[in-house]
Amino acid sequence: MVESKKKTFREIIIGWGTKVLLALLILSFGLWGIGDYISPPQEAELVAKVGKSGILKAEYENELRKQINNLQQIFGNTFSVEQAKSLGVSENIIQSLIKRKLFELEAASLGLTISDELVSSEIQNDDRFKSPTGSFDRFTFDEKIRQMGLSEGDYINSFRGLLIENQLLSILQNSSKLDDHMIEPLYKFRNEKRSIKFLEIPHESFAVSDKIAEAELIEFHKKNENRFTSPELRSFTLVELKVSDFIADVDVSEQLIRESYDNRLDEFEAPETREILQILMSDEKKIRSISEQLKAGQDFFTIAKNIAGLDKSQIEIGILTREEILIDELATMAFSSLKQGQISDPFKSPLGWHIIQIKKIIPQEVKAFDEVKEMLRKDLAADKAADSLYSLSNKFEDELGDGATIENAAKRLNLNIQMVDNLDYQGNINFNSKEKKINSQIIETAFQTGLDQDSLLTEMENDGYFILRVNKIIPETLKPFETVKSLVREQLISKKKREKSEKEVSR
Repeated sequence: MVESKKKTFREIIIGWGTKVLLALLILSFGLWGIGDYISPPQEAELVAKVGKSGILKAEYENELRKQINNLQQIFGNTFSVEQAKSLGVSENIIQSLIKRKLFELEAASLGLTISDELVSSEIQNDDRFKSPTGSFDRFTFDEKIRQMGLSEGDYINSFRGLLIENQLLSILQNSSKLDDHMIEPLYKFRNEKRSIKFLEIPHESFAVSDKIAEAELIEFHKKNENRFTSPELRSFTLVELKVSDFIADVDVSEQLIRESYDNRLDEFEAPETREILQILMSDEKKIRSISEQLKAGQDFFTIAKNIAGLDKSQIEIGILTREEILIDELATMAFSSLKQGQISDPFKSPLGWHIIQIKKIIPQEVKAFDEVKEMLRKDLAADKAADSLYSLSNKFEDELGDGATIENAAKRLNLNIQMVDNLDYQGNINFNSKEKKINSQIIETAFQTGLDQDSLLTEMENDGYFILRVNKIIPETLKPFETVKSLVREQLISKKKREKSEKEVSR
């Protein structure tokens, strides 16, 4: 979920405010109710009722269509709607839509909203949509949501709903209070201290005879084959088309970098933030009395602690932007004309009565062009390199389609050919090149491809393509006894020492 600089907004919701929110949520769910899945004839356009709202048939059919498309990619195009319904897909979709609608209604009743700016920021920070240089990549974003079967609008709406849902769940899960009889044993468990005396007796300190018969060693070797078996090994020819290998050859003009800076200026703006202290109570009369004491010069922390009964974690909201405060009344007051050090009058929100103090104001900042120039150049170079690489990958596939081997196609296009020898599934390899590390996608593909077979030209996560041909497979093999005899002896002696130590200690 969205994090503030020091504290998430859910940490604002404490004490009485939590109880009110929890009560509101439970009460609302109870009052709304959930209608039958099959709508009555007079409401044929609905598949489910949620309070005064409902789930439209068109909305349900759209979700079902997406699920069918996804399942057809797994089970083939013959997978039908009837088969999906028999597997419970229809029921799951309706339950999911009902849950989403419940959260939408509760968020609306509490005045919780997610701004377009916050949605945009969260999407741009999603690692799935980033370029090799670590910045948001529009092409990657479009491709990923296309693979999901979603339009941009559908994805944004779904993502906004997820942010609201997570915010509500976080409030409930992280702010509830336990009764004293539940807290006490937990407190004792976490804070109790004990002094103990113990004697550590290493297995290795027990003496056993190192004169072991050959037959016993051979028997131990046979009974513990897994200890002395070498893993399956694969050797293959590998060609990689990596964006990172082409970036250095791309020229990016100063003008293009400047235009990119202007177009992405919002990414380099750090919005104004405010460090906020809060007193939150249900009793209007009491909080107005507190307000008068604060106006008389009393210390905010002292009053909040001694009169309102709050601790430091309940008083300090954190350093937040306006967008990170989801309660409209609180956001409006915190970013009003209040100056640093000033205290507000009491004001009401769905959580109760608030008084806040602006402890510190951190003005908006904008990173200068020179600070981000190199990052922008790398992003633009990566975009250009990706375009060139896509064209090159098509040429590579054309060469293969015309009957060329992987090696011949790579030579014609001046691509590097790597020979990977004796790779195991953990990535332990012997390279006949300068490469020291191998991509996990390549490892997985190498172990899924048959002997003397070419893999498909496969897209690597955010960094181009690769193709390989498996040249040799060495299956799992029990190492001959003579080659591991010393290791067998060592492990058998260790086993005997452990058994002796356990026997002595248990006496």
